[in-house]
Amino acid sequence: MNVTAPLGKFVLHEDYSKPAAFLSGGIGVTPFRSIMKYATNKQLPVKITMFDSNRNEENILYKKEFDECVDLDANLKIVYTLDVSDNDWKGERGYINQAMVTKYLNSNELDDSIYYICGPPVMLKAMQKLLQDDLHIPKQRIKIEEFTGY
Repeated sequence: MNVTAPLGKFVLHEDYSKPAAFLSGGIGVTPFRSIMKYATNKQLPVKITMFDSNRNEENILYKKEFDECVDLDANLKIVYTLDVSDNDWKGERGYINQAMVTKYLNSNELDDSIYYICGPPVMLKAMQKLLQDDLHIPKQRIKIEEFTGY
């Protein structure tokens, strides 16, 4: 058996004066789970807003854990949005879009945040377009992790 250290560049930035905005779709929320838990456990002074898009309420992964993190850390905010939902859903509906992002991020957060995108390829392309074309976020402030093969 060969064992290596964890690899990859999809990690939280170290300049905690800059907020983070996470855009996730489906199983793409998985890396954000570890980042949120780490930020909560260490009580990092970084503001994190996560937009988590799912088909329906049953498909929201780690919701209980995320909600517990939000309860413990005032710097964390999660916006759940569903593609399809019944009338009982009180959260956002539809895909992550410009109106939704600007509703939850103030102008300073929009201008200063480091953006992280993780999800299926179609979602990645849509979120890159949203950030770069609609919100005019410079490419160097966008980090991407692609989840393929599902």
